[in-house]
Amino acid sequence: MSKKVDVAIIGAGTAGLNTFGQVRQKTSNVVLINAGHYGTTCARVGCMPSKVLIEVAKEFSRRQHFDNFGIEGSLTINRAQVMRHVRRMRDGFVGRVMEGVNKIGDKNIKGRARFVEPQVLEVNGEQIHANKIVIATGSRPIMPPEWHKLGVITTDDFFELENLPNSIAIIGLGIIGSEIGQALGRLGIRVVGVEMLSTVSSLSDPVVNKVAIEEFSKDFEQLWLGSAAQLSVDP
Repeated sequence: MSKKVDVAIIGAGTAGLNTFGQVRQKTSNVVLINAGHYGTTCARVGCMPSKVLIEVAKEFSRRQHFDNFGIEGSLTINRAQVMRHVRRMRDGFVGRVMEGVNKIGDKNIKGRARFVEPQVLEVNGEQIHANKIVIATGSRPIMPPEWHKLGVITTDDFFELENLPNSIAIIGLGIIGSEIGQALGRLGIRVVGVEMLSTVSSLSDPVVNKVAIEEFSKDFEQLWLGSAAQLSVDP
């Protein structure tokens, strides 16, 4: 079997869904092909659940100033409950994305696309001839194979943790790594940050980067910048 379309979009993340919406304004002869999870990286494992964690951490860190207001007493945090709250909010974000995905109907094809010719894709045994093909497959965290044996997790796994550890190392201080590390530090967890570059959060302005490092140093127990991580198991 085969079909002809004006545009085929591979990937139903933020970029793919936005592209689909724009293309639909010009033609209805378009398909969206997706092999992985629906819900977008931002909503599932990125900026949205991380913002929930940040908000919890911000509220908990305010306890340091309670004495100034005459509020006395101590607070503790239920880390397992924090993660349940983050996942509950995350599921709501993903659900709203899925409402839009479900409206796409038969234009949404679940399967892995493979190029058989420059303008011909094969999906689930069917060939799709497209005048234009948009590749919006996104990316995934890179991990050396040997690290899998050492209990290392990625941001794709982090929000599925049932509980939070007493200490954690964040390898890679891009935007999401920086956000998660700072939030965990404010929740009372010992955090070490490691980054191969001398910058954090993809900052290019040296003055802003210097200020960011100073602020992160308040929440990270240690920051190793310009350093590559090497892992080993304690004997």
